[in-house]
Amino acid sequence: MPHTNSVDGSIAGAVVQATTITGGVHIQASRPETPRQLPARPRVFIGRAAELAELSVAVAGEAPVVILTGPAGVGKTILARRWAHDVVDRFPDGQLYVDLQGFSEAAAVDPGEALGHLLRALGLPAEQVPATVAEQSARYRSLTTGRALLIVLDNAFSVAQVRTLLPGAGPSLVLVTSRQRLAGLVADGGHPVEVRPWTVEDSVALLEKTLGSERVEGERSQAVALAEVCGGLPIALSVVSARLVNRPRFPLARLVAELEEETNRLRGLRTADGVSVLSSLDLSYRCLGRPAQTVYRRLAALPGREYGPGPIANLAEHGDEAIDELVSANLLEEVAADRFRQHDLLFLHARRCFEAEESQVSHSRRVCLEWYLASATAAERILTPYRRRPLTYESAGRLVAVPAFASRDEALQWLDDERPSLLAAGRDALAYGWNDLAWHLTDVLWPLLLYKKHYRDRIVIDETGVTAARRWGQPWAEAEMRKRLGDAYAQSGRHAEAEHQLRLAADGYRAAGDPDGGLEADARMASLYRDTGRQPEAIRIYRRVIEASADQRRTGLLLISLGALLAEAGEPDEAIDHLRKACAVFGDLADVDPYNGLRAEIALARAHLAHGDLAEAAVTASRGAAGMRDLGSRFEEAQAVEVLARVAQARGEVTESRRHRQYALEIYDALGSPRAAVLRDPGVIDRDGGEPERHARLAP
Repeated sequence: MPHTNSVDGSIAGAVVQATTITGGVHIQASRPETPRQLPARPRVFIGRAAELAELSVAVAGEAPVVILTGPAGVGKTILARRWAHDVVDRFPDGQLYVDLQGFSEAAAVDPGEALGHLLRALGLPAEQVPATVAEQSARYRSLTTGRALLIVLDNAFSVAQVRTLLPGAGPSLVLVTSRQRLAGLVADGGHPVEVRPWTVEDSVALLEKTLGSERVEGERSQAVALAEVCGGLPIALSVVSARLVNRPRFPLARLVAELEEETNRLRGLRTADGVSVLSSLDLSYRCLGRPAQTVYRRLAALPGREYGPGPIANLAEHGDEAIDELVSANLLEEVAADRFRQHDLLFLHARRCFEAEESQVSHSRRVCLEWYLASATAAERILTPYRRRPLTYESAGRLVAVPAFASRDEALQWLDDERPSLLAAGRDALAYGWNDLAWHLTDVLWPLLLYKKHYRDRIVIDETGVTAARRWGQPWAEAEMRKRLGDAYAQSGRHAEAEHQLRLAADGYRAAGDPDGGLEADARMASLYRDTGRQPEAIRIYRRVIEASADQRRTGLLLISLGALLAEAGEPDEAIDHLRKACAVFGDLADVDPYNGLRAEIALARAHLAHGDLAEAAVTASRGAAGMRDLGSRFEEAQAVEVLARVAQARGEVTESRRHRQYALEIYDALGSPRAAVLRDPGVIDRDGGEPERHARLAP
């Protein structure tokens, strides 16, 4: 699987520390930070003495899995958050949290997506997350075995979904919330805890806490009636109480009468438990100001289920001001700093209002998706300014609050944070038949895949892109996405499928009148041949493509690949010539693509070593190691250090060689690289020069 790509600028993630390089490199591989992913402790918490006591019993009995089960809106998530914060000290190795979205309108979270999230939270770099669920699950169990972790799996849909996410043996605890009983988890040591609706006393206690005891005492019987109308569901009571807080002189009796009338009128909107939660939401919705009403209902058009203030502000004029009103009304929850989401029932109500009241439903949905495209494009232009962009997209509506990123790190972090919403946006656009928009939403994610890898996502994204391009009827767009899909298949070991896609891509580019695109597809094919043991064919294609290439950067990337391959094939003189040319090319491009200039340096160091020029190999490898350290690219830094280890070995400096090898091993271990197992063999430096250089991915 390729380990390098054509990137420029800093790589996100932990940085390996090194002293000043004067012929030797010192490396200290840092341990990942302890994950602290629990959402904020709930500000208001009522009752639940029985459930808390049962949770304590389950933990005392060393149950590895506890399942909080109950109907929608009963308060399972709030209880889980409160109890998790209470016991956080029992789990010193950290807390993990995943919303599995088992009962939202969006599809339940795929096990591979959840495992990827958990692995990254445990410190595994995104580029090292395996592509298959089986491999991810095995890696996850290895990383969690023996650790004391609290793992909260919110809104689980099925036993199978949870079972995939159970950790390895040890003192960890998995806390699950679900509307289903998930009885099958009992076989895994699961302990079910039923979360019931509040008693009338607890419901009134919430009203006293939010409205004040004096106001409630003055209308005690009406407060009891209000609790009964809301059926003891915290979600309904929190919304109702928020309305009353904002209207201190509004009689409780009047609200009870309105709710009872509304309940009868909207009987068909009752929950399975017979409580018309949506009726109480209707009343709260009508009490909002117009901008807040508009934002509330249009939240149903946003992709994903969690969002920042930017897409919310884009929903309506003064949308940013509506956020505070919605949060105050308990119609929107701030789950972290500048991160918001709606309860599932609130989302259903918002969607009902959206479809009933919006005159341009389709237009509103499209503008929401376009905001994500515009924002991702702003990030993409900072991260990969060298990309070819022959196709453009014109927005159908006015967009506001599109972020302006101050740095590469900020742009990449935004892409990674918004990844679930961006993926959902592409799926939604395709489902609605906006094929051009769907293609652009997949294409714009290239920098995220380049830097963070997300191998499982990449195949889904690229397959969506191929489908969108075909439906759009845009041959160049289809060729571009087939090239990316071929590369993704190759990285996943699906070599026959990769070759098929790359052939289709090459033919498609040329049919679309883009010979440069055809050359890029050919170069990917050469990489595939190299990685599958067909070196002579790979060398032949590299030479042909270099001869035909008129693009400076592409030529430099191909020279790196050909030079590295020739050095492996025992032709160091020609390899050195090509790699020096590559260094010169990227010397001119250092401002936009420093990474590949350093790749050329490291490949050149290997070629010098193969030629027997130990002094040049040491100087060049040291320069490459220092540069990669500054970029935060740990794997490539370790590659350079391996060259230094081999140079020391060749000079008879056994202790120095072992020191370099140990430093490189620490990095590989931190990354979870399979190279670590190879390097542990004491004789490996004598007979193996390190991981072969991989073809730099030619960014679209």
